[in-house]
Amino acid sequence: MSRKIKSAISIVIIVSVFFSSWIFAAASQKKIQDIYEQQYQDPILMLLYYIDNIYYDKSNIDYEKILDSTLDGLISGLDDPFAWYFDKRQTNENRIEESKEYGGVGLTVRYDTAKKAIVVVSPMSGTPGEKAGILPNDYIITVDGSPVSQIGYTPSVDRMRGEPGTAVKLEVFRDGWDETKIIEVPRAKIETKSVQYDLIEYNNKKIAYIRLTNFAEKSYEEMQTALSYFISKSKDGLVLDLRSNPGGFLNVAIDIGSMFVRNGKIVSVRYYNGEEETVIPEPEKYVNFLKDIPIVVLVNKGSASASEILTGALKDNSIATIIGKQTYGKATVQRPIQLPNGGEVWLPIGHYFTPNGTDIHLKGIDPDIDIDNPAVELKSVKPSESETTEAMLSTTNKPYINLSADSQLLKAFEVITEKSGGK
Repeated sequence: MSRKIKSAISIVIIVSVFFSSWIFAAASQKKIQDIYEQQYQDPILMLLYYIDNIYYDKSNIDYEKILDSTLDGLISGLDDPFAWYFDKRQTNENRIEESKEYGGVGLTVRYDTAKKAIVVVSPMSGTPGEKAGILPNDYIITVDGSPVSQIGYTPSVDRMRGEPGTAVKLEVFRDGWDETKIIEVPRAKIETKSVQYDLIEYNNKKIAYIRLTNFAEKSYEEMQTALSYFISKSKDGLVLDLRSNPGGFLNVAIDIGSMFVRNGKIVSVRYYNGEEETVIPEPEKYVNFLKDIPIVVLVNKGSASASEILTGALKDNSIATIIGKQTYGKATVQRPIQLPNGGEVWLPIGHYFTPNGTDIHLKGIDPDIDIDNPAVELKSVKPSESETTEAMLSTTNKPYINLSADSQLLKAFEVITEKSGGK
């Protein structure tokens, strides 16, 4: 047997043992090792042997890719839409989106292995991707004419990125369409700050508006900055926009929830081992001026996971009015697990419930006021010369707002105006 095949087999075995050792106790680890030896080892060894010896194109075998496919297959076999495997490059891409800035169209995406296409998790607020009408769960089929199914996830993402001011052609498919559509989207400088905020004047009221795009590591600190900005500027109301927010870290959702919830519960979690945890707010994080103003939370189908934890906490504790459309329905707590090959698994380890004990998994949270925005059409975006120049410079913390096309936000302002005693 060749050195290459032995190396590949060793990697598979090491990954299997490492994976089990992190998840299970010693007794369970022995069980998993038995399962591996009885059911996995021989088929894997046999197939790798034949690939290495009689496969016609064996000189071009990429064993790293085979390992990635094997690990992805293990996770896909769970048949759980919230169990994900990311290879080494995809893991690095996730890090870039979380912690840096780059030139791109402003989409949070992942790879759909079944459809062999990029699926949009959410468009980022104010970015070219959002302005082009791309929505959560849209599929990107080709990038600049190259099929994602042929060139793969990472090269496709690489092609979507590029110099701010340049453009990329995307072929997009949406459930309900008869055929795909091709649009041209300009690239801009994308900053990964998750909190955008501004003071909006509406009917003689000064209303704080905060757009939280995801629950990243620094989101709590960014939210502190935003709320501090409004303490002396707005006493009329606050709109917290969680639309198309796909979620993020559970601990960050709890930290931000503690800013709004003084007493009561934030969330309850039931873990894989049967243990249950009721999370209560941390009193020192509560922001006092919020108790005196009306609060509205905006949600839609793209509001998921940590967004639903925060929405559920504010709704069940009667702190905010929820406006928009039913949320996504992802009540899964995932644990990122680093693997020795540089890849990462996001494994569901628990299930959460809102403070009232409501199970929203695959159901979502119904808003207090159900209102939809006008239908979004997919379109090419042709930036003006000034917009192209702006795309090459740093962006700001200010959110992109188009009130004439945003019925949900307009309704939020109307509710706050009414609650704060205005017309």
